[in-house]
Amino acid sequence: MNSKGFTLVEVAIVMLIIAFLIGAAIMPLRAQRESNNIKKAKADLQAIEEALYGFAITNGGLPCPSFPGLGGQQDVLDANNNCTTGFHGFVPSVDLGLRGEVNCDGLLVDPWGQPYRYSVTNSDAGNFLGADFVATNNQIQQEAAQPGNNLSSLGPNLQICNNRLLPCNAGSAAADFYTNTAVATIFSLGRNWANAPSALESENAGEGANIPRSAGCAGPAYRIANDEFFYYMLPLETAPVFDDIVTWISPNTLYSRMLQAGRLP
Repeated sequence: MNSKGFTLVEVAIVMLIIAFLIGAAIMPLRAQRESNNIKKAKADLQAIEEALYGFAITNGGLPCPSFPGLGGQQDVLDANNNCTTGFHGFVPSVDLGLRGEVNCDGLLVDPWGQPYRYSVTNSDAGNFLGADFVATNNQIQQEAAQPGNNLSSLGPNLQICNNRLLPCNAGSAAADFYTNTAVATIFSLGRNWANAPSALESENAGEGANIPRSAGCAGPAYRIANDEFFYYMLPLETAPVFDDIVTWISPNTLYSRMLQAGRLP
C-alpha cells in the first residue's frame, strides 16, 4: 500500500501557520522591549535631573552642556561667563558623576544609542557678566540680592510647548505652554531618532544646528536644538510622529532645593 506524502500546497500552508505563530510571539516581545526602553529612559532622565540639582547646590549654578571631544565633561565658560560652544548640547555625565553607557564621543546615551540632550537657559539679569545660571561665582544669589531684584528677576527663558497644531515659536498664548520659564531641559530622542524627525521633534533637535562627531567616532552629525523652544507631549504614532521623552527643571524647584541647602538667602 502506497503512503501518501504532503503536497506542496499543504507544506506551504503549514509553513504559513508556523510563520504566523512566530510573528505573533515576536510582536509582544518587541512591545515589551520598547516599554522597558521607555521606562529606562525616564528613569535615566530623573537621575540626570537629580544630579543637576546636586551640582547646582554644590557649585551655585548649573553646568554647561557637554560636546563631542570633551569626553562627557561640561563645556568651559568663556571670558564673558557664557558656555563657550553654546547652551544646547549633551548631558555632562562626568561632572554630574553619572554612570551609564557612553558612545565613542564619551556622551551618555539612551536605550536607543543616542546621547541624552541637555539645554540650559542663557538668561542674564544684567548686573554681572554672563549667563546667571551657569556662572561659577554663585551668580544666581548675587543677581537676586541686587537692590530691587529678587529671584523672579532672573528670568529663565526656555519654553515647553504643548500645542502640536501651532509652531512652538509662534508667540502662542500662555495656554499653549507648559511653562515659558524653564531653567533647563533634558530629553531623549526616542526610538525613531534615526528617521527624519517630524516638525515637533525638529523643534527639540534637528533645526540645522548639527554638531559633528569627533575624529574617530563614525556616524552622522548630532542634531541639537538652536533656540529656547521645546515640545513635550504624549507619544504620537501618526503624523506628526512624536516619541521624544522630555523633562525640564522648574526655577521654583531649583530655588527650593538651593534654599534648603543654604545656597540662597
